[in-house]
Amino acid sequence: MKIPVKHWFKQYLNYSKKDRNAIIILCILILLAIIVNIVLDYINFGSGYDYSEQKRMLEEWQNQKRNAEIESKKQFLFSFNPNTISGQKLDSLLLPRFVKQNLLNYRAAGGHFLTSVDVRKIYGMNDSIFNAIKDYIQIPQISKPLVINKQPAENTYSGFIDPNKAGRDDLIQFGFTEFQAGNLVKYRKKGGYFELPSDLLKIYGIDSSIYLKIKSHIQIDAIPELSKSKYESKPPVVEVELNSADTSGLMQLAGVGSVFALRILKYRDLLGGFNRKEQLLEVYNFTEETFRSIQNKITVDTTEVQKIRLNFATYAQLLRHPYLNEENVKSILDYRNQNGPFTSVQQIFDKGLVDSTTYYLMRPYLSCR
Repeated sequence: MKIPVKHWFKQYLNYSKKDRNAIIILCILILLAIIVNIVLDYINFGSGYDYSEQKRMLEEWQNQKRNAEIESKKQFLFSFNPNTISGQKLDSLLLPRFVKQNLLNYRAAGGHFLTSVDVRKIYGMNDSIFNAIKDYIQIPQISKPLVINKQPAENTYSGFIDPNKAGRDDLIQFGFTEFQAGNLVKYRKKGGYFELPSDLLKIYGIDSSIYLKIKSHIQIDAIPELSKSKYESKPPVVEVELNSADTSGLMQLAGVGSVFALRILKYRDLLGGFNRKEQLLEVYNFTEETFRSIQNKITVDTTEVQKIRLNFATYAQLLRHPYLNEENVKSILDYRNQNGPFTSVQQIFDKGLVDSTTYYLMRPYLSCR
């Protein structure tokens, strides 16, 4: 049954004016949508702008990022000789950057590694890093033929010699090296003399193995009466206790002036007292030659050492000690805060808070009281 148009129109007139306007607008929008849809099929939306440059730059950036990721994955562990590995190859070794740089600095300063354990000398080389690389360290041992070739040069002493009279050339001709002969002559110029063949052990560069080979060749003549007054006029030998001596006491030692005396006292204060004679060599610019000349004239009273109480020490007190660095101090305090007081000094080594060298040096200066 068909509904006449007149009927639709009559119904349309029954709407309010507002509704009729809405119907008209809706019809217009529908018509426009149909027209736009038809027209879009005939319009070319191709842009006149060329994006090829941006695409090329994006691809280049992606390639660089991919290459950087590949390079970062190239760092791995491999066998190496710390004495000869180049800086470029060292960069590809899976180690912290500052440890690599410290290794190169150590070599540049003349350092050399004889065994894999010597790598522990590098600042920043803690137990965990060393344990990870120790199996990859390969240091060739000196072949036996090289040692054998040096043997004949050791037994070249001939004739007899008086160390109180022989000149530098005579000493060298006898078999001493230039270094040994020079030190012996310097010793005599400073007023030293030899009463017994064993007195040669006082000379830097002449050790017990060399002395055993030359003692049968040493012939010391009696000191003339006219010369005895020179030796008898020498001041009496003094003995200085390092932990109680003041500047005037230290200056009685040969080679120790006011500057060195003050440096020794300052370093003694930082340490909390000397525990070994050899710690004098840690004083700035204190030479091994000076130490050898006075080592028999000094003593160390270890009861005077001031110990640091591990369970009560502050950050500043620990960091002040010359044997501890900031990393050591933080590790010790963090462990104490998390686990409570220490029951023994050895815990700082057993728990990996310090390395073996630092523990050996610090042990006499720590207490758990």
